Amino acid sequence: MCKKMPISNHEKIPYYKTNNVLWKWTLCDGTDGCQIVPDVNLSSDKTPPALRNQSPPLSVPREHRNKKEVGDGLLTILEATARFKKWLDTPNPPKHLTAAQAENPETIPLFDIQEIPSAMRKNFMFKSAMLMEKWFAGELNYSSTDSDEAAGINQDGKPYPPSMYDTTTIKLDWVLNFRRAKDQYDALVNAAIRNPGAMQQLALTLSRYKRSRAELDTWEISGKSLANLHKHFQFQRVGVESTLSQKISQFIASNMTNRGTPDDLTGALGSFNFYAAIAYAEFNGDVTAARLKGIYVYVRDNYTFTDKPGEASQYLGHWSRKGIVIVPYSAGASILNQPWLPYVDYPVAVGDRRVSGNVYYPIKNSSFRQWAMRHKRGGDFIVYSDYRFVPIYPPMTVYL
Repeated sequence: MCKKMPISNHEKIPYYKTNNVLWKWTLCDGTDGCQIVPDVNLSSDKTPPALRNQSPPLSVPREHRNKKEVGDGLLTILEATARFKKWLDTPNPPKHLTAAQAENPETIPLFDIQEIPSAMRKNFMFKSAMLMEKWFAGELNYSSTDSDEAAGINQDGKPYPPSMYDTTTIKLDWVLNFRRAKDQYDALVNAAIRNPGAMQQLALTLSRYKRSRAELDTWEISGKSLANLHKHFQFQRVGVESTLSQKISQFIASNMTNRGTPDDLTGALGSFNFYAAIAYAEFNGDVTAARLKGIYVYVRDNYTFTDKPGEASQYLGHWSRKGIVIVPYSAGASILNQPWLPYVDYPVAVGDRRVSGNVYYPIKNSSFRQWAMRHKRGGDFIVYSDYRFVPIYPPMTVYL
């Protein structure tokens, strides 16, 4: 039997906040709990940002570069240093009230959904903020079905426009700084590309291009387009973890074992895949086999706020200008797929609700969809990282 949830905004309910140094959840319960705020709503009134409309530049394979780019590694170091320094230097938030609040004690500062990227930056989720801002600045673009989303087909039955492809924000070196991602990358290049399913797909793909003693250069054949390379020469993939909503659900369902703490990789990509595509192959004289000499590895992900039909919208936490907290009642409703459970959609106050940032609002996928329908904006898009050439030595023999 579900525990009855308190309905008075004078009663305290438990919540979890993040420790942004140790990346763990901290339980706040009893007198330290939060209070329901039933008389305010998330704002979506803020004017959308200027519409972006730019085609992405093409990625350049690692082996085609003249020298190693060091900017990504330096950026990672600077971000890590800034994270710790900011934590040390950040003072406690001011407790004073504005003149309007002093005049009207019940005045609660509004929080607009477009302020979430700013809150992400305060929680060191820099890439997450960049991608969300790009979504807000996009033209209205979404897929009506899962299959359309996978194929990059939008609500009008047309391919995503060039502006709905991001090839510059996510770098492979940045992704591989996260241990769970590096483990899956290693699993792909060391084992998964050689399993029976991958070998079968390799044979099928290479058979379309077989010519006696010819060498296959897929980058040239693909017109130096990563999207074309993926479409025609991808043959294996491995997945990395889960979305923010899934991590929250895992955290609640696993007796609060701190497995759900969000970081920048979660916020930016959620669950995503590393892909392997053919780079170079050489056919033998009688075209009965080919030698795979190298592969390209990259990340591809759909940045979207899509819910499955018939299911409750996925809970993405309670957000304010200060960041994210988890209210277990709301998370539990999401796990149980019970949108009818009472009181799960209320904002909550942590401390004086009149102080800016102290009221946290429940955010779901549907929050973004509602904003998109209201403003006729919000562009789902496909994210590609840059990609890495991985030589295969000795070459793998693929029988055709």
